[in-house]
Amino acid sequence: SQIALALERVRLAAEALGTQMKMETEQLRNSLLSAISHDLRTPLAAIVGASSSLVRDDDKLNDHARHELSQTIYDESIRMAELANNLLDMARLEAGAVVLNRQWQPLEEVVGGALAGLATRMVNHPITVKLPHHLPLVEIDSLLIERVFVNLLENAAKYTPLGTPVEISAAIGQNELVVTVSDQGHGIPPGEEKRIFEKFYRITREGNQGGAGLGLSICRSIVEAHGGRIWANNLLSGGAAFHFALPLTESPPMIEHEEIAES
Repeated sequence: SQIALALERVRLAAEALGTQMKMETEQLRNSLLSAISHDLRTPLAAIVGASSSLVRDDDKLNDHARHELSQTIYDESIRMAELANNLLDMARLEAGAVVLNRQWQPLEEVVGGALAGLATRMVNHPITVKLPHHLPLVEIDSLLIERVFVNLLENAAKYTPLGTPVEISAAIGQNELVVTVSDQGHGIPPGEEKRIFEKFYRITREGNQGGAGLGLSICRSIVEAHGGRIWANNLLSGGAAFHFALPLTESPPMIEHEEIAES
């Protein structure tokens, strides 16, 4: 009967959907395991090598060599901590467990906080900040938007040659503040401008430092949680530009100045 055929089609459609979801889940799990195993193995190998040299050859090492090995252990430990933080942040964002602590903030302070935290890691990439005067306050979670800046700047450092500059700029659009982080690297492969914001997606190029492929995905989740949007494009002059827009739908509160009576 027609009812039986309709029920059968529904059952087959449900089975097909379930199979597709299983395949996507398995693909995501494999991507996650591959990313974690790759990005843990590299710093762990460096830490084991440096620490074993310190233990085995301590009496043969001069102060400079000892410092270099200690610095390697520190740097690679930071890399592992960043991977763990990225995984935890993505899990919280995906689960909707992040509650925005929105406050009216000047963009300059958020940029300054990101640059201060990256002073060591961006030492080989001069950064220019070009923010217009009298930018309006934006109602944001400053810690999360600072994380967006950190991830975009680290991404620029990762995919551009040493010594190439990075620029941070901003402009007022139609009811939104548009922020741009641009570099002078090799640009984004054609057709991958949207894919780079997917979880675990990484551009493969010789000499890249690698990564779990979560940084840009976290940026997208944070910006979208603010009601904004994020995108990227190649520059005609070379390099790539990453833009994110934050809504300016409300006016910041007026600051009342108390009149101080002259004594």
